[in-house]
Amino acid sequence: MEKIAIISDIHANITAFNEVLNDIHNRGIQRIFCAGDLVLRGSSPCEVVDIAQRECEVIVKGNADEGAINGTTAHKTWHRKKLGKKRLEYLKQLPMYYDFYMSGSLIRMFHASKNDTNHRVLDFDSVEEKMRLFKDENGIIPDIILYGDIHIQYMQKFFNKTLVNVGSVGNVVENVNHDESINDMSETTQAYYTILEGEYGSKKRSSLSIQFVRIPYDIDKEIEIAKKNNSPSLKNYILELKTAMYRKNKKK
Repeated sequence: MEKIAIISDIHANITAFNEVLNDIHNRGIQRIFCAGDLVLRGSSPCEVVDIAQRECEVIVKGNADEGAINGTTAHKTWHRKKLGKKRLEYLKQLPMYYDFYMSGSLIRMFHASKNDTNHRVLDFDSVEEKMRLFKDENGIIPDIILYGDIHIQYMQKFFNKTLVNVGSVGNVVENVNHDESINDMSETTQAYYTILEGEYGSKKRSSLSIQFVRIPYDIDKEIEIAKKNNSPSLKNYILELKTAMYRKNKKK
């Protein structure tokens, strides 16, 4: 039996990334796959990209990675300048998806969908919408899909398929947000990833387990790094790290 750590949506949060890697190494896990979004939001894109290249066996492209390459907003331009030509070329050549067998199941990993990093499927969307993620123009239909993008860890089984969102390492989100009476969101604001355990590469049916992991990390330390690096979106970043909600969801 072998374990594979599936990480996603690091979003230039070096503090959370280091904690997750420490946990993975402490568990003796040798293989790490990444479902994209190495950059944007946080302020350490260069460090995250360099470490991910070293640590991850497989990385697929996320919408934030594409945004750093092509985006025109001040935030995306800041990240692009920080990353430099070589790292941007690396992000540009990342594949859209990765297929592999484990314990007899064909597993497909992508960021948001097989051919579109911006096709967003939420945890509360209909089963019909989720089933579209399993469609394939070449007729190669996976049994299990692993994806990221929405920053919400969950698993759902339907029509003999399994859909897993592996969660976000650096930018966790709640769709149903807290009210003003909740001052401490530390139960939620942690670093998330997923572990697969089974026979990697095997087409023979055998035991396969999927484990969700969450790890507390020093959010204040990450905020200090963002301040030191003069992050252009600091106010929004602090809100997201502290409350697990985007600015657009904030109550006025």
